[in-house]
Amino acid sequence: MSLSNFGEQFAAKTLRMFYQTAITPAVTNTNYEGEIRKAGDRVNILSFLSDITLGDYAANTDMNVEAIVDDEDQLIVEKRKYYNFPIDRLEDLFTYADDIDDTLVENANKVLERSIDSYVLENVQFAKAGSWIGIDMRITGSAGDTQASITTTAAGGTLNTQSGPVNGGTVATVEHGDGSLDYSGFEDPQDIGKPVRLTSGTTWATEWYRITAVTDSNTATITNWDAATAGSDIPAGDILRGLGGGSEFTSSQNTDGKVTSEAGWGWELQAVRATTIASGTVYEQITELAEKLDRNEIPDSDRHVTGTPVFTKILKQAAELQPAIEMAYTGVILNGHVGRVGGFMVHQAAGTRVSTRLEKSTASGQGADVSLSDGTRATMVLGNHISFCTFAYKWAESRIVDAEDQFAKKYQGLHLYGALVPAMRRKAGACLFGLL
Repeated sequence: MSLSNFGEQFAAKTLRMFYQTAITPAVTNTNYEGEIRKAGDRVNILSFLSDITLGDYAANTDMNVEAIVDDEDQLIVEKRKYYNFPIDRLEDLFTYADDIDDTLVENANKVLERSIDSYVLENVQFAKAGSWIGIDMRITGSAGDTQASITTTAAGGTLNTQSGPVNGGTVATVEHGDGSLDYSGFEDPQDIGKPVRLTSGTTWATEWYRITAVTDSNTATITNWDAATAGSDIPAGDILRGLGGGSEFTSSQNTDGKVTSEAGWGWELQAVRATTIASGTVYEQITELAEKLDRNEIPDSDRHVTGTPVFTKILKQAAELQPAIEMAYTGVILNGHVGRVGGFMVHQAAGTRVSTRLEKSTASGQGADVSLSDGTRATMVLGNHISFCTFAYKWAESRIVDAEDQFAKKYQGLHLYGALVPAMRRKAGACLFGLL
């Protein structure tokens, strides 16, 4: 076998193992148009921003023509990863070319697998606003005291709240049942990407919006969960959905008057604290992930949940108490699949592949002596339908070159890939923010 075939065989075996063992091929899709030729290429993903509606047909009357709004997301092949290692034992070279060393292939696969899985799973941050599970923070307003208001902008809106400075004044804090205090001011990066909404008394007053930027402790920029500014479900002039209530709103004060700046409004920030994941709670928490997808009418097939080895250990412990949790204790593990629970295929992602983020800061002291401490770093468990994230990959090139000033050869290989959560597909993902 010629030396030139070594690169192709090595890449083929590495990729074959990647598609068998990595999480990415199981939990993503490749529904895009276009061909990847080089790094920086863009492939198109088409989404429709409105649902088809049914009309009443009347004989001898023309049917109304519905305008369908579509949107084209672009996935950028932004990642370029390469191998470049020497082969200095010339006597073994053709042995490798005939039957590439298993250890070498396995090591290369694990590096590629870890890099891609981590890159893809960090997209949990784009799970739809309102589909996060954790401990929420709620600031209630009184009849004469407005705690929050929204001013719309061309891209979404600005949320203004009442909160004090960290020192030199009264700090607005929220007490939880355990006696701990959360700082109510906005923080960067803890609150970026988190869902937020206005509340009215004991009910909620608007839909969930996504925080995209923090200006200061009292001000945050927000958008609709999919960043849309127009569509059949966004009335002209509103920009943000649900400012005036809707079919699911419970307060009688919600009308078309867009009462988002009147006295009495409070606000709620979702999943500011992580919920504890334990054998006695994990099944309920996974069913909550399922409920988030169900509310968005996501198909109940091809659903996946991906957690750390500690997460799967907890599931195995819970399986002894909950017959609905099916865990695989034997057999070959493909794509990290280790069980099934609540309609989800369960995958285990080792190492640092599963994303984490800080909880909201806690507060201590009183008045001007209040100080803040970083919250605990907690795990973001992704529950998703396969349509949530689109993945594009290309093995670009491999070659054998002479090593300068050495009696050796170097193998070089280049991999190109990218991933994207299209705006409309964010509703196909949910996040369990938990402490393990």
